[in-house]
Amino acid sequence: MTLSTAEFFALGCAAIWAVNALVLRNLAHQIPPATINAVRCGAAGVIFLLCLPLTDSLSSLVLVPWTEWGLLLLSLTAGLVIGDTLYLVSLREIGVSRAMPLSGTFPLSTLLFERLLLGTPLQPSLLLGCLLVGLGVVLLALDRTPTTTPSAAPTRLLRGVLCALAASLLWGLAVTLLKPALTHLTMVQANAARMPMVAVLLYLFVMRPTGQSVRQLSRRAWILLIGSGVSGMGLGAFMFLTALSQIGPAKAVTLTSVSPVFGVVLAVLFLHEKVGPRALVGAACCLAGVYAVL
Repeated sequence: MTLSTAEFFALGCAAIWAVNALVLRNLAHQIPPATINAVRCGAAGVIFLLCLPLTDSLSSLVLVPWTEWGLLLLSLTAGLVIGDTLYLVSLREIGVSRAMPLSGTFPLSTLLFERLLLGTPLQPSLLLGCLLVGLGVVLLALDRTPTTTPSAAPTRLLRGVLCALAASLLWGLAVTLLKPALTHLTMVQANAARMPMVAVLLYLFVMRPTGQSVRQLSRRAWILLIGSGVSGMGLGAFMFLTALSQIGPAKAVTLTSVSPVFGVVLAVLFLHEKVGPRALVGAACCLAGVYAVL
């Protein structure tokens, strides 16, 4: 089995995101998620903006239709602003052990929107791969989260479940909209537009209303966040968009969704975490799903 460049990029992106998750693990308990993502996207945006004159003609941006800019903005709003916010609400209402498996089904929603909006034929192997990877992510999440999550009240439980499922749908829609939005944009141009836009939207609609500030960040936090932004939101996003433009949203998302498998390996190697039977079965399901997709 020979990997294409796009498939290699998708799996490489999954590995990079797993490393970033490991690095940011402790910071996530100290810094609000919106601040983390705003700094990371801002750092990546600066890099892409600096690279823009060196790699692409600025005049070519004028040729990009307004409809594609609109799709790019709609994708960002649906996925990174509304979708991520709903996911955070679901985490608060029902906990990680319930929210992560429900929202982790977004490869299936991506497959659905790709079929409905782009008219992509449904391939049985891709559907099987999505199901296997989704099942694997659920098993990995259940194995790596505490079983002592407090029971939620019925109203909170319903709200949390609906928010997690809505986040999954919005993430699938956002990724699907990216493909037509990238018709006349190179990967550098797309990320030079996406990353600053995400940082600005997070600041205006999340950080500013809630009083979050970057002034209280320590030097160590700045270094880790900027490094994570350049690698995860920079190189990782570049590889993801390259894969998406060449192999389609559903396949790219399915391959990058195996990031938890890399995360388990890194946690065992560097954090000396123990792996339970569910994690082993989950990893096997993810790998089988990747094989089915490839």
